[in-house]
Amino acid sequence: MMIALAAVGFRNGDITYNKEKIKTVIRDHGYMQADLVLFGETFLQGFDSLSWNYDSDKSIAVKMNDPIIDEIRKTAKEYSVAVSFGYIEKTEGSLFSSQLTVDKDGEILDNFRRVSVGWKEPVADLQYKEGDGFHTFLFEDKNFAVGLCGDLWDDVYVEQMKELNADIVLWPVYTDFNYEEWNKTIKYEYAEQSVHFGHDVCLVNSVCLDREGSEIAKGGAAYFQDGRIKCQTPAGEESILYVPVSSNAKGIEP
Repeated sequence: MMIALAAVGFRNGDITYNKEKIKTVIRDHGYMQADLVLFGETFLQGFDSLSWNYDSDKSIAVKMNDPIIDEIRKTAKEYSVAVSFGYIEKTEGSLFSSQLTVDKDGEILDNFRRVSVGWKEPVADLQYKEGDGFHTFLFEDKNFAVGLCGDLWDDVYVEQMKELNADIVLWPVYTDFNYEEWNKTIKYEYAEQSVHFGHDVCLVNSVCLDREGSEIAKGGAAYFQDGRIKCQTPAGEESILYVPVSSNAKGIEP
């Protein structure tokens, strides 16, 4: 199985641009190239798209049956590739940071809601909610599980993920470390953390295109196996990392 880790760029609040980016990556890397394309946390709207005013934010959030989601599902089916992307999910009266996974037939395979509170500002009210735990789903005869960013730095949640014993853990993140520090040191800390909850772990970060500065998300992707970096693309620019998870990945060793 081939997983493409899409460390590509979004624009905060520009759902049309971000949706088209997802569709473009699907077209470019689907159809017998990748089996699954993985995007970062809240990619569809952009991580900093929320104002923490519910009346305003509910207009940028989308439901699972939104036409925007349907459009992505249709593209996944057309190019016969599964896709997993982060989005701000809207339900009746609540907002979540969620990760939606769609299979090769365009059917919704899984919807995971972030369980840790780090995605939201302290001013957020009770309408900004977290999910109720981890779970697994089956894809290509392997058990997958999803943890979003800070979920897998909390000791309690790490233990819960470990107990699932998933074949593959998908770890979409939004991190705004200085990209040079990420490349030199921080990625190894993430690799060491991964051994506590998974054997095969796929991490992907996005690139923030509409902001400048050294401490803005600048991408980067890695495949961790037993706490070691098996292959990676560095932070600093957009990239796609192909990960052959069913065999030993050949890449840059730590």
